Amino acid sequence: MNLVHGVDVSYWEPLVNWQTLRAQGFKFALIRATSGVGYVDPKFKSHWEGARKEGLLRGAYHYLIANQDAKQQADLFISTISADRGELPPIIDLEDKYNENASNSMIIDCCKAVLDRVEKAFGIKPMIYSRAQYLNVHVSRNGKAPAWAKDYPLWLAQYPYVFDANTMPNKNMPTQAVGWQDWKFWQYSETVLVEGVTNDNGQLTECDLNWFRGTEAELYAFANIKPKELVTHIVKSGDTFKSVAEKYKITVDELLNANPSLLAEGAKLTIPVPTISKPVVTDNSATNNAASSTRKHTVKQGDTLGSIAAKYGVTVDAIKAINPNLTNPNLIFVGQVIVIP
Repeated sequence: MNLVHGVDVSYWEPLVNWQTLRAQGFKFALIRATSGVGYVDPKFKSHWEGARKEGLLRGAYHYLIANQDAKQQADLFISTISADRGELPPIIDLEDKYNENASNSMIIDCCKAVLDRVEKAFGIKPMIYSRAQYLNVHVSRNGKAPAWAKDYPLWLAQYPYVFDANTMPNKNMPTQAVGWQDWKFWQYSETVLVEGVTNDNGQLTECDLNWFRGTEAELYAFANIKPKELVTHIVKSGDTFKSVAEKYKITVDELLNANPSLLAEGAKLTIPVPTISKPVVTDNSATNNAASSTRKHTVKQGDTLGSIAAKYGVTVDAIKAINPNLTNPNLIFVGQVIVIP
């Protein structure tokens, strides 16, 4: 199965270095804009603009409160996003909190009214975010999903905490909600520490991670966005792979893979459409030591996980335990940052 990595953020992730996220291979960002009839996320505008500047595909979401006026909720969401509608469809978030006392009919009717008004404003079908169990229990009548359920793409939350690409598909994949579309996006963890996402004091803070179900080309097609085309860069005096990569908002690894020859003045470099690379993440649920560790190793040519472990006097298993992104210890790449226990 092909998957593309992304994040979702809100007020709870106050400081995001979008360039750092882009360099780690994240391709999209789902960003909270509003909640109910009166709450605008104070970090929405900065997150929205920051992700745009670094070329991540963006989708904004509204947290639905079913016992509040649907028209007011939709209008707040629409006006907050304003002219810059992003690239991915708008999203309606359906969850338990603030909806504990709402009946199924109230949730369904309010949600559909918001969906219709947002679709009219955006000119595109919104997505729905939820958990399969919540949809099956609370967004149903007589045990059946609403007749309109299959009209909307799904972003489902289900947390395996430690993602293992080698065992897919597995029991950690999202459970299909009955009567709805197959999931398009999967929020697979809410406890991950990612380089570039910090609190106001500059300390790494937990962040939600997501997969898009498909290739990067399919992600762009879903967003109705044409991917960047290949361009040629003529090397100038003083150019480095790093400076060229930053200029075109790609990673050094992506540039090197497309141009294995050494950099020389006057050479022509092929600038590739961004390809998927594994982001450097540390799962906070795996160990509390990851958050406090200050030792990191940047992989160099010829490094193996065994040689890195020997260098720092630790075991390979210890390194793997706090680097859950190392799904295959034999596949590490130059420039990858590994947390050392």
